[in-house]
Amino acid sequence: MKSLPCLLLAFVVTGSVAADDTAAIRHERVAARRKGTAVICHRGSSEFAHENTLEAYRATFELGADGNEIDIRVTRDGVIVCFHDDMLDHILDTFGDAADYDWAELQTFPFRKPGQFGEFCRIPTLEEVLLLHRRYAGLIHLDIKRPGLDAAIGQMLERLDMWDHVISIHGQNAPELAKDARFRSLPYKGGLYLDRSEVDPQAIVAMLDNPGGGVLVDDPRGVLVHLKRKLQRPSSKPVTETRHAAPSSSPLAKQSEAELLALLNDATDWDAIPQTEPDRTAKAQSIRRRAEAAEEIRRRKLLTPEIEAALVRRVRQRSLHPEWMHHGIDGAAALRALGELHSAQFIDLARECLWRDDPAVAAVLNPEFKVPRSWTDFRTKLIVFDLVPLFPGEAAKQLCRDYLALSDDEARQLGTLQFEAAGRALLALHPSTPVAAELFNHRRSDVRGRTLLSCLERIDEPWAHSTLESEAPYALKFVKYAD
Repeated sequence: MKSLPCLLLAFVVTGSVAADDTAAIRHERVAARRKGTAVICHRGSSEFAHENTLEAYRATFELGADGNEIDIRVTRDGVIVCFHDDMLDHILDTFGDAADYDWAELQTFPFRKPGQFGEFCRIPTLEEVLLLHRRYAGLIHLDIKRPGLDAAIGQMLERLDMWDHVISIHGQNAPELAKDARFRSLPYKGGLYLDRSEVDPQAIVAMLDNPGGGVLVDDPRGVLVHLKRKLQRPSSKPVTETRHAAPSSSPLAKQSEAELLALLNDATDWDAIPQTEPDRTAKAQSIRRRAEAAEEIRRRKLLTPEIEAALVRRVRQRSLHPEWMHHGIDGAAALRALGELHSAQFIDLARECLWRDDPAVAAVLNPEFKVPRSWTDFRTKLIVFDLVPLFPGEAAKQLCRDYLALSDDEARQLGTLQFEAAGRALLALHPSTPVAAELFNHRRSDVRGRTLLSCLERIDEPWAHSTLESEAPYALKFVKYAD
């Protein structure tokens, strides 16, 4: 076999190399990544594109990192795709699980926040993602979310000649894949993404001193700067010209305003606990009808006093269901509608949702989860801070500050911790040096790290630049791109 320098020279001189030689170059590059400190991005570089999209994965390589952790699911018709959540409605304008839809239908649901790539923001297939990693000789951490995909993924890796790219496999759902003789694990030094310490120089130094070959991050720039790699500016062009498929019509698109209101109010079963499987299925369907009615009201921007009252009632009387996939989705859809339609009642209702610990949910609390009762209402709680920035004013800022003032133990009694989200919302409400400095002094590293990243995102604004100069001057290196 020719040496790597000879292969590269052949490419420079002729503009092409034989297929075998091209594969050899790629495998040499993969081996080189494995020998160094492998910087792996969790769901892609999501500061630059929506998580788990081709653009987020590509940004990882353009910045100078080595690979991505990818989440894998399968559609109803067997197409293997990259998507993290068990529930679609947090990210997409629909309900259910990826496995509830055929691939063609799944592509028609728009992203709630597509980011800069707009109509090109879409769920990619695993094969698309693997081909992109093959192009960059990138490393791959497979997080397989559903069982039964071992054989199909293994065959795809074999066909694309990419087994050496795979450095980690989450084995719970893919035991056979993880035991495959072709898989060579690369142990991690650890991860820096859970608490945003990926932008903290001291935390980076400590992590890199650990044994192992890889480090998992959301944003790779801090680690790359420490490793003295030159940062490249990620592209603002989509990876492919494939647009998000045209949105499908809503299930309730032909319903009148009066009919939507009637569906929203048809909730006599909201606190009934179904005991049999048929009853659970029927209750789930009624909850979804109410959620779809709230979403259709949001899309049409309908907010009469009658509709507003019905939405508020649905938030407060969100439907109880023993299966977490169905519990409270009508309340969450109603809260989202009130937020996006700028209801004057939203902030008070948001506060009520965040602090809610309703004894009624004890009847549907799954003891296997071993969490406080209040966590059962996670659906409404988790969308509050996404919507708060739509309400400029002191009440919204005070809501953020009141949450940020909680101790970790106090916040855990309310639900999953949302300090980072609260800090981000506060800075979005009042983007200024004083507010950023306030957040840089917060006790939690995820709040400080998110504030730094928010300042980097708006680095061209004087307040953001001056804040970084005073609070985290080292971070200015994170935007010194080689181009």
